[in-house]
Parts: sequence; C-alpha cells; structure tokens
Amino acid sequence: MSSRKNVQCSQCFSLERTRLLWLYLQRLPLAPHHKVLHIAPELGLYQALAKRINKENYIVADISPDRYPFVENCIKIDLSDLESQPSREFDLILHSHVLEHVPCNIAYTLFHLHRMLKDSGRHFFVVPFTPGKYEENFQDLSYAERCQRFGQHDHVRLFGRKDIGAHLGKLLRLPADIDVTRDFTPEELLEANIPESCWREFQGCAVFNLGRSDMKFLP
Repeated sequence: MSSRKNVQCSQCFSLERTRLLWLYLQRLPLAPHHKVLHIAPELGLYQALAKRINKENYIVADISPDRYPFVENCIKIDLSDLESQPSREFDLILHSHVLEHVPCNIAYTLFHLHRMLKDSGRHFFVVPFTPGKYEENFQDLSYAERCQRFGQHDHVRLFGRKDIGAHLGKLLRLPADIDVTRDFTPEELLEANIPESCWREFQGCAVFNLGRSDMKFLP
C-alpha cells in the first residue's frame, strides 16, 4: 500500500490501522441491541460488525454511499451538516482517516459526533498525523497543489504532531501519549501484522477511544 510493503490483507483489504482498530473494538462489550454508526466503512470491519450488531442498529454511512457496494444499505451522511442528527443516539461511532476530508470547521464535526453519543457511548477514530503543524484550506486548489500540501487530492487538512494541543487538543481530552503495548502484547500486535512503527506516538494508526464527555465544550 503506497510505499508500505506487506501491510494490506489480501482477503479483507484491511490496513494496519484497521486491524489495530479492530483489536480495540473486540474489547468492547458490544451486543446486538447496541446502536452503531460506522462512517466510511472498511470491508473487514463491516463484515465483522455486521455479525455482532442487529441489522436495524448498524448504521453505515458516507458522503458518497455508492463507493461501498459491499454494504447492503449505506446511507448518505455529510459530516459538515449534522444538526438534524439526533442527540444521544449511538453506543458507538466509528471512523478512520475521514476527518481530513471534511470541508468545514473540525470543531463543528467533532461537537456533533459527540452530541450524537449516548452518555455511555464511545467514539473511536483514527486520523493521519504528520510531522509538522496543523493546516487546513477549503479553497479550490488544483489537484497538484492539494496533493503537494495535504498528501492527497481530496484532503483539506493536516493534523500536525507539533501542535496537537492547538487543534484536536483544544476540543478533546486526548491521552498524553500513545503506546499500544500498554493494551496489547508485542505478540498480539505482530500476529495482526501491525508493525512497530504503529505502536507508539501520534501517527496515522493511533486509535482514539473517547466518550461523550471528552468533548470539552459539550453541555
């Protein structure tokens, strides 16, 4: 996958970040009656969650539902237009490498996603951290310029490691550091083909597991 060798599963097409996310999700006491919102679903995670959650409670969504032909009923949800979504609705909200695509103030999206959680609900997400500082741009940049500045033509922001406290850290109660070996043994991680480069620090595989109250400004 890109320049990373031997990271994508040949069966479910999962990447290392997807498998790490699943290790954490397996520890959740998910029951068939729990309500789940899965944004931009990954094939492997979708197949696994669909076996655990009742069909009517597993809401799968994206801004472009047609991109997910393997999903029986993928609905359209725009993460820059969430006011109409119900509050305290979901036991789990899940997405990976999605927030860098959303063309609106990131505080808006995170506020509403946490508003949509039940009091005991969890928000699991992954974003691609980069070595520098936070940057975003919603202007009509050329394909080449957006790739050069943000790494991909449909990205609108970079989540910089140098100033986490000035962007995500202003909105969310984040962990002080990342070290997945506190949660899993090296043997478990290697068995899931999660390389050591994903075990520590804020990087593109770092899994956040937050509750409703971890949004600092949510009443």
